[in-house]
Amino acid sequence: MQKPVTPPRNSPKTRDALRVLVVDDDPLQLEINADLLRSFGIVDITTATSGDLALKAVGRSAFDLMLSDLHMPGMDGFQFMEAVARNGFSGALIIVSGQSSDVMHSASLVAQLRRFKLLGTLGKPVQRSNLSELLAKLSV
Repeated sequence: MQKPVTPPRNSPKTRDALRVLVVDDDPLQLEINADLLRSFGIVDITTATSGDLALKAVGRSAFDLMLSDLHMPGMDGFQFMEAVARNGFSGALIIVSGQSSDVMHSASLVAQLRRFKLLGTLGKPVQRSNLSELLAKLSV
């Protein structure tokens, strides 16, 4: 009887094994983005309606990927990225926002300075094809 082959710890996860956090203050956007992720075979999805709630979720679980809005009351996306970076987040990040291209560019620079594995930015509403391109960068 052969032993099952166990993949190395650093091998890419399959999409159904990814742990994803989606942060947006708009419950409709949360549901739309979670549904899009499910359509790609991602099943372990945590949603948070604020940066504060998302930060608590990050403290409880290790996420492979985060999709974060920028414009949120309380802790905005920039503050959230700073706080998550201080906590040593090592997963990938996709910035999702309805903000201008200048703001999105600034957010990208902040993410790079904080040493995130930035997969890219997406405008709202998120288009399935654009999300697919960014998810392909995860190599899963």
